[in-house]
Amino acid sequence: MERKLNYEIKNLQSKLNNGIKQNKLSDKEIVEISNELDKLINHYYSLSLQTRKFPMSSKMKVFYDESYKELINMTKKNNKFPELEEWNKYAKKNHLLSTESMKYITKLEWKYIKLKVNKEINNKNN
Repeated sequence: MERKLNYEIKNLQSKLNNGIKQNKLSDKEIVEISNELDKLINHYYSLSLQTRKFPMSSKMKVFYDESYKELINMTKKNNKFPELEEWNKYAKKNHLLSTESMKYITKLEWKYIKLKVNKEINNKNN
């Protein structure tokens, strides 16, 4: 199921990117594809969380929560989500989880963590 969702997400991203580059999509089509992509990513994220649970008292959960909170703060402060190398350097200096650890825990690629963080920031701002 996860692989199928991942495939569908990548397919839609390609369709959206190619359509925009080639100027073949109307504004309405771009919004429709973007909304469909959001739904798939949210579904992918919810499935990921259901399949990988850490006990509330787990040190890994505590480290992840602390790292994720700092990732949000860093994104807000810099008005942009950090690149892999930027976050890893910052995480090492501040004793936080690396991108690989965060990806493992969430079962999400860094670009999807970026989408999740940006969505959370936008939802809090509205």
